[in-house]
Amino acid sequence: MSKLSCSFTLGKASKPGGANVEHNNREFLADNIDANRIFDNVVYVRQDVRAAYDELFTESLAEYNAKQTRADRKIDDYFEHIDNGSREESFYELIVQFGDMKSAPVGSENGELAKKMLDEYIKSFKSRNPNMKIFNAVAHFDEASPHLHINIIPFYTEGRKNGLSKGVSMKAALSEQGFSNSNKKQNSLVAWEDSEMKAMENILNQHNLERDVKGATHKHQSVPEYKESQDWRKLPKRKKKNLTTLECYENDLRKTREENSLLKVENEKLLTEKNSQWRSFFFSDSDKQIFVQSKLDELKIPYRESEQGFESPSCYVEKIRSIEKQYKSTPTSHRDVLRNQLDKILMCVENYDDVFGELESCGYEIKHSKYTAVKPKDGSAFIRLKSLGELYNEQALRNRIDNRHVYENSIDNEINSIEDKRSLECRYHFTVKQYVITFKAGKLPAKKVRPKEPFTFVNDAELDRLAALNRKINQGVTISSLRNDMGRLEKSVANLESRLTSFQKDLKLFSDLQKSSFLIFEKNERNPAARKFLADNGITAENYQSLSTDVAEIKRDISEYEQSLKTERNALNETVYTLTSFERIMSMTYIQNLADMEKNYQQLAVIGNGVKPANASTAVANRIDSIAEKVAEVVEARQAYTPPKR
Repeated sequence: MSKLSCSFTLGKASKPGGANVEHNNREFLADNIDANRIFDNVVYVRQDVRAAYDELFTESLAEYNAKQTRADRKIDDYFEHIDNGSREESFYELIVQFGDMKSAPVGSENGELAKKMLDEYIKSFKSRNPNMKIFNAVAHFDEASPHLHINIIPFYTEGRKNGLSKGVSMKAALSEQGFSNSNKKQNSLVAWEDSEMKAMENILNQHNLERDVKGATHKHQSVPEYKESQDWRKLPKRKKKNLTTLECYENDLRKTREENSLLKVENEKLLTEKNSQWRSFFFSDSDKQIFVQSKLDELKIPYRESEQGFESPSCYVEKIRSIEKQYKSTPTSHRDVLRNQLDKILMCVENYDDVFGELESCGYEIKHSKYTAVKPKDGSAFIRLKSLGELYNEQALRNRIDNRHVYENSIDNEINSIEDKRSLECRYHFTVKQYVITFKAGKLPAKKVRPKEPFTFVNDAELDRLAALNRKINQGVTISSLRNDMGRLEKSVANLESRLTSFQKDLKLFSDLQKSSFLIFEKNERNPAARKFLADNGITAENYQSLSTDVAEIKRDISEYEQSLKTERNALNETVYTLTSFERIMSMTYIQNLADMEKNYQQLAVIGNGVKPANASTAVANRIDSIAEKVAEVVEARQAYTPPKR
């Protein structure tokens, strides 16, 4: 009977890499994703985590708050309460897979069978786990092998003496599902994971497959032992093909030449980018900008965010212009325009009656009867407010205005509760208040976190970014600690760049030695320069065959250092952004900077899409510039490098 492995991995939302809903929903594309197969993915559930919390806990939260006699013990936002706390995870992510990229790759017979089994698994998950609320579930078929991402909120329903009658807790959820801690090695979580693995094994058996337990017959190996075992595993493959030593080296030479050709193309690309000045691209249509940037990601064309749009080397201007022409805007209906207009008006007016005065000033005709209706200036019929959806009927509009007032009052309460008015925490709340005032004055744009929901101050992208900064403040991050982190990361990046440069020099040296060895010891060519080069570096007929292993090891080291360098650069950019934001909050210039950016953007929008010389004045842009210059220096140094004696 054939075998396939089972994989069941549980990740926590608070841990780096533990959960990534944006990745699961393909809101950004990683390098290992085939963009042409994204539409093959299957979305089982897609719900915002906050909406899921509201669905689960609104009643129990209201019941809990009603019992509290002290205001400081009430919980305003249960999701924030859990997410910012340390006792429970706000949600978890499961990654489920049958087979792997070798045994069940996408497109293979086993790969198609894995799709069916994943579908069976997700459809039976809820019946086995009544205390696990699924708010997002996606099956990915655009990577090497089929797999399933499930985001869950574990909840209990049996009341507690203290706390909510229904709330978040993995331990309590598993207890209600019948899993307990029998001993230290077999706790409720381990027991539950074993149970889910058993369910996966049953699905395999239903398809006449057995479970392949990976690693059950393999002893642990150190890194050098593993590398050596992999080298020996390659030898029988050559024997099976009956290749001579000369034919093997000819194959190696062909591959090396192909790699060199690719390196030359990459070097030319880097040099072109280095000699090309950065240009700033700006768009009056934000959807068009998002479309263009997504295409640049697919084509791996470098760009960086700017205040009015993005910037890219001028050598790509024509390519970007051709991408722009591919964009087709989606027609906007009168109803969509009216919803957006109401969203904006509701954030500015003081009471419900003012809404219609604002609509009239925008050219709408109002008809008050049993059901209030409005007609657009260029429309042919009246639109009833109630027909726009449950969040746009008259009572809902009143409630949204009242909720906005509650939000604004909560900001004042936070400011009044802080004694040190000069603290970063207090300046943060002042910044939020200043944002609300500036937005109501019409000086800031409305950008949503969740595009399909109405715009409110709890669905505001900029306030969401500020909330992320506040979480860092609550975690004890300070301007001083950020400066220390930035210095440490700069040193780390510089050190990694230096090591990477050294490895790249070694790679060139050993690759050149490998080529010369092939010509002299395999082809028996009379090449005095090559013979002298080998002799100077101590290469003989007895030891030249070890060069292949040396080159392979150096390439692995380069790959590892490149990944580490990418991670450190991202961390450095994030630290620079956070530090810049904190400094603007302390100097109370954060909102003024946003207003200036919006003013400039509106001025640019008057002349439509455009391109101009880049203004790389921000700290992040300068940091990226310096990194690009160092990469170019590495290329130049490699070309001018004279190999030392071995």
